[in-house]
Amino acid sequence: MLLTRVLSALILAPMVIGVIWIGGWPFYSLLSLAFCIAAYEFVQLMRRSGFQPPLFFSIAVILALWLNTLFPQTNLLQPAVAFILISSLTWQLTHRQGAPTVDWALALIGGLYLGVAGAHLMLTRQLPQGERWLLLILTGTWLADTGAFLIGSRFGRHKMTPSLSPKKSWEGLIGGAIFGMALNPIVAAAFGLPAIHGAALGLIGALIGTLGDLSVSMIKRQVGAKDSGNLIPGHGGVLDRLDSLMFTVIVGYYYIVWIALA
Repeated sequence: MLLTRVLSALILAPMVIGVIWIGGWPFYSLLSLAFCIAAYEFVQLMRRSGFQPPLFFSIAVILALWLNTLFPQTNLLQPAVAFILISSLTWQLTHRQGAPTVDWALALIGGLYLGVAGAHLMLTRQLPQGERWLLLILTGTWLADTGAFLIGSRFGRHKMTPSLSPKKSWEGLIGGAIFGMALNPIVAAAFGLPAIHGAALGLIGALIGTLGDLSVSMIKRQVGAKDSGNLIPGHGGVLDRLDSLMFTVIVGYYYIVWIALA
């Protein structure tokens, strides 16, 4: 399993890094594909518990948030959200199987959850030297995750949340923080960015990334699933790979805007 995880990472990481560096439509296209798959996985997880949230409205919320991020001058967000609310509730009037109100709420909240995270990926990429800052958030998250795995698997004795993620330990969290804070400054220096910000984003990757990971674990445990999908060998689904990043990119973006670039 470890070899499979490593091989998948070696294939995917260069592609993700290259697309972020290039930016433009290659970046937006890959982002759209990844988050649409994640939305599908979220809906499928909810269906394991007997709910039927319509995927279309989750994607509609994601697109509304993203279009507002890309074209803020159009002021699309408020009318888009208004029409999505009307159309999604109207849809449930004629599709009242099971729990229509819950299905409606799950579709919208799933889109909000994924759409806000994706919008902050876009916002970070739009910053001055945005490709470097976004990669620094990613490397901080990846390094912290790697450190948590290496230290936790060897020295983990005190479980963090056994009911949600039995393998996560406080020792792993500390190891992830050390890895992120020690190694991400090297990445920052290679990008021509201040090392102190690399360390800060490494710490964010460890602390905030863990919260993102546990949040998806909570969703999966509720429906009795180990992974969100099986698309990526050794890693599960796309949502499994995005879980930590969806939190770290939000906090990381505001760290960059409010502190690093202030």
